[in-house]
Amino acid sequence: MKKKLKQSILTSYLIGAPIGIFVVFATIFVPSFLFGEGLITIAILGTYGVSTIGLVVAFLVALWIGGKLAHKNIKNGKSLILTSFKYSAVVNLIIWMTFCLIVGLTITEERFLMMIPPIIAFVVCTILTTFTIGLLITYMIKRINNKPTELKNTVAYNV
Repeated sequence: MKKKLKQSILTSYLIGAPIGIFVVFATIFVPSFLFGEGLITIAILGTYGVSTIGLVVAFLVALWIGGKLAHKNIKNGKSLILTSFKYSAVVNLIIWMTFCLIVGLTITEERFLMMIPPIIAFVVCTILTTFTIGLLITYMIKRINNKPTELKNTVAYNV
């Protein structure tokens, strides 16, 4: 892989992974901190525990794909906001499709009702991340792509 592509993917991981994983854990555990009871956390983990593990694994794959996509779009001169939207849409589509697939395979009753929260989460997360973390990541990737490339072992002579 080219150096700038590697740096773009690394940027996607370094910024996206800690924030995304923090949000997953916060979603699971903040209700118990707010209300002082663990029943909500138990209900969330009991209902969506396996799906959440799939979401985190898919998230790590999606960050790689998103970083690669953002690099390509920036390199092709696409606008920062459009690139951020594409990045956010692809990452969220991958993770929430994986989540819904696992829900569909593991939940036997009320599948459709159990998929409503992840579908809403997909829409909300795509909109929010387009203008926040996705924009930051694509901005950093744009800065990486705008750096001049180094010329190794060459000397320029003025004639």
